[in-house]
Amino acid sequence: MHILGVCNGQVHGNSEILLKAALTEAISIDPSITTSRIHAPSLIIPRNPAPLKGAMDVSLGTNKGQMSGSNTAESKVEPDDRQAALNAILDADAIIVSSATYSHQPPGFLKVLLDRIGGPYLDAGFVHNALVKQRAGDPLFANFTYDPRLLKPRVLGFMMTGGSTTPDQFSMALLEKNFMDAGSVLLDVNVMERARLLARNTVSQLGKGFDDAVYLGPEEAGACPYCHLTTIELFHDGANGVGCMTCGARGKLVVVKQKAGADGGGDDSPRILPEWEADSEWSCITLRGKIKHAEEILSWGSRESGKMAGVQEEKEKWVRTEVPLVSLPSTSRS
Repeated sequence: MHILGVCNGQVHGNSEILLKAALTEAISIDPSITTSRIHAPSLIIPRNPAPLKGAMDVSLGTNKGQMSGSNTAESKVEPDDRQAALNAILDADAIIVSSATYSHQPPGFLKVLLDRIGGPYLDAGFVHNALVKQRAGDPLFANFTYDPRLLKPRVLGFMMTGGSTTPDQFSMALLEKNFMDAGSVLLDVNVMERARLLARNTVSQLGKGFDDAVYLGPEEAGACPYCHLTTIELFHDGANGVGCMTCGARGKLVVVKQKAGADGGGDDSPRILPEWEADSEWSCITLRGKIKHAEEILSWGSRESGKMAGVQEEKEKWVRTEVPLVSLPSTSRS
């Protein structure tokens, strides 16, 4: 089994230290486990690159022109770390992400990496649908191929640190603490132990499929059962409907009566909490949700493609419309 660590913080910073603590703990549990790591901010990803070789086109060719991509620097070929990073992710049996938090979110380097190597072109839901259609004899999928590593069971561990002392500044974090200086996590033995605990939990779930793996991290009352975060959207639908802003799961607000403590103490006043749907078809985490979304994309793409000829002339007008670009050193020409 192999565990890949993805650091999304400073070199030699708190995120890197916590990641190394987790990876070394994993090896101490089982010496047969191997580890490696990626530093996301150091990866070289070309500007406006073409999709990687073998990437699936979920539009079935309708967006082929948009997939071509190009580098804005015409005079040179830029280095490209995407394929190596993708292979490292697909080869891994587990992934542990350790990140800083800036402005309520992980730094954008991680999102750029996922956007450039993943997205709809590496979607397990699309693979599932395509295989069903292929077995049913759909000619559009007669030659469909995919990387079998896409369907490999993987476990994900995630930890994040921030510099704020108030939780409103790290609302998306599962590991909440105020650390400023590089290495300051070493001042708190409990946080270092949390990193090791995350490793132990990750190792315990290696090889398990989605339905069998168990979430072992911290969880608050009313948290989404899929992404385990507590950021919700109010639907204002007249039925107290709510949605998880992180993964899209749906539910409704209900009044929950609290039980007093065993010794008769504690607060037993009612609380308003989300009641989440089971096996959500809206969450981007469940296989059911992935399949539903893939079906929606395929269906909508086929309906839209038949209408594009009617707006082609107007589209060309906007392509020809010039708006001055900001002058940048990377785009200047001699």
